[in-house]
Amino acid sequence: MQHTIEVVQNVKYLCVAMNINQQETDMLIIAAWFHDTGFSVTYKGHEEESKLIATAFLKTQEFNIDFIDKICNCIDATKMPQCPTSKLAEILCDADVFHISNSHFFYRKLLLRKEWELFCDYKVSDLEWHKLNLDFLKKHHFRTTYGKDTLTSGKQENILKVERILNFY
Repeated sequence: MQHTIEVVQNVKYLCVAMNINQQETDMLIIAAWFHDTGFSVTYKGHEEESKLIATAFLKTQEFNIDFIDKICNCIDATKMPQCPTSKLAEILCDADVFHISNSHFFYRKLLLRKEWELFCDYKVSDLEWHKLNLDFLKKHHFRTTYGKDTLTSGKQENILKVERILNFY
């Protein structure tokens, strides 16, 4: 839940920074709230379940199919590796991994490690975990202009920090 709250906050921040209109901002906020709801059903492939949950709820609120499709497109884009196909989906993708550009990255990667141990039975050594995170950071590219111009520098700082950690092994 904390991750979802942060993604919603990140969406709001990015929308202001990128001068996104209110209608699209509202759409992204809705997509952010729903993007990980599928975890309530399954771990792997949760995005498909998130889209089903969002669709069912939005239909009860009488949103039109075009609106619902845009929400689902944004949710779908958050699958790793991220593959956004619209400007809105790019914004949600950057909001979803915003933490890799700041100091929250180190706390989040601890939580993710525990999550993978519990839900995926994925256990690795500290060295392997740091290498995996370094690889992710190096391969990831922010999608929005804001992400590329602003968030990438923080990501680069985190790459250097993880490399320093690995130098102790």
